[in-house]
Amino acid sequence: MNIKVFFGFILTNLLILSLNGVAQGYEIKVNIKGYTNDTLLLGYHYGDKQYIKDTSVSKSGNFVFKADTALESGMYLVVLQPDHQFFQILIDAGKQKFSIETDTSDLSGHLKFKGSTLNTDFNKYIDFISENRLKADSIGHLIKQQENNADISKLKSQLESIDKSVKSRQNQIIKDQPNSILSLLIKWTLDVEVPEFVGTEEEKNEKAFYHYKSHYFDFADFQDDRSVRLPLFHSKLERFMQKLTVQIPDSINSSLDYILSKCKVGTDLFKYVLSTQLNTFANSKYVGMDAVYVHLVEEYYGKGKAPWIDAEALAKMTADAKALKPLLIDKIAPNITVFKQDSTPISLHDVKAKYTILLIWAPDCGHCKQSMPSIKKFYEEYKSKGVEIFAVCSKTGPDEKTCWEGVSQLGMGGWINTSDPQHKSKFRLVYDVKTTPQVYFLDENKKILTKKIAGEQFKEVMDKINAIQKSGTN
Repeated sequence: MNIKVFFGFILTNLLILSLNGVAQGYEIKVNIKGYTNDTLLLGYHYGDKQYIKDTSVSKSGNFVFKADTALESGMYLVVLQPDHQFFQILIDAGKQKFSIETDTSDLSGHLKFKGSTLNTDFNKYIDFISENRLKADSIGHLIKQQENNADISKLKSQLESIDKSVKSRQNQIIKDQPNSILSLLIKWTLDVEVPEFVGTEEEKNEKAFYHYKSHYFDFADFQDDRSVRLPLFHSKLERFMQKLTVQIPDSINSSLDYILSKCKVGTDLFKYVLSTQLNTFANSKYVGMDAVYVHLVEEYYGKGKAPWIDAEALAKMTADAKALKPLLIDKIAPNITVFKQDSTPISLHDVKAKYTILLIWAPDCGHCKQSMPSIKKFYEEYKSKGVEIFAVCSKTGPDEKTCWEGVSQLGMGGWINTSDPQHKSKFRLVYDVKTTPQVYFLDENKKILTKKIAGEQFKEVMDKINAIQKSGTN
């Protein structure tokens, strides 16, 4: 390499490093009049959670948050001690060295910034929104008190004027600062304008709903990782999933696929959506939502779209999903061949009944003992209505003898009782038995209708199943 070229290369890189050094790091000075505590916290939003990023201690009341590494872009909180009062600021790439002044008498109202045009604009915008919200709330209250249509119409016109003013301000900021985090924040607040539809009231409501849902994310930016550090992102996501999505696995899966398709694989935003939703449905208390967990594992984690997960965790997750998949609602329950007390083999699928309840239990299971009186009462009432119980005792090996002692003690002799002393059927693996009791309601074709039901709920659930199936045949 030519010596001049070599030194030119070195100098260029030193210059780059020097410039990066200027851009990196943050220094936020804070002075709060009337604040006597010696500790101040700097927190940040991540999804729906808040975390502490930095702590400043000062005896003089002049606090400084400082580090050599730049802060991630997002919304931050300056938190007072000990009562955790706070005010919010915006941090974006670039200028992260500025000062803040305020007063404990009104933290947000007395905010002043030096060296941060972003936060000056943000503060002005918040004041503007707050003022107009108060006006709108006041007018809304007056409308409820009015009886004269002309007065109501006049007040509604004032509301429309406020709405136009707010939208105009928002659009202007987005136009003037298209790449600003303030603009990104505003975009996550924008709502859908629903046009007037024609038809019956029911038809109009249905059209309005689907229009609203299909355009719900029109202004949202799922390509910008800064969004995950804005609290409005999570609340908008949750509203879509909980209020605009039918709460059945297929619809939930479709909504999640739609949202994830808007994110770039491997980004913070993609990781947040996928991880939080996986955890939500892995721990869901609602029956059948394990189907969402299986879907996310198979379609995203299993296909290498979650590079942040380690091999051990991925293997466990994949194994769990594999075990759960055959046991999802609407699947045909896996057949098992187990044994009656006289060692006669009997298969689950050989049971001829309109409904079969697979009950995997244990004689030393407290919940089993507690539920058995309710199950017995249910069976006495519903046996004549086509219900059969196929009970499998989970004890194997030398402990298997306690199964039949338990059958006798708990008065379970009315239905089909079985065990599998040598675990030939591998029912524990097949039905992913980690705890007892395990309950599956099956139809005449052994399709899983519902599962994991407490004995005290058998009657209620059976009545609902009958009602649904009856309505489906009409």
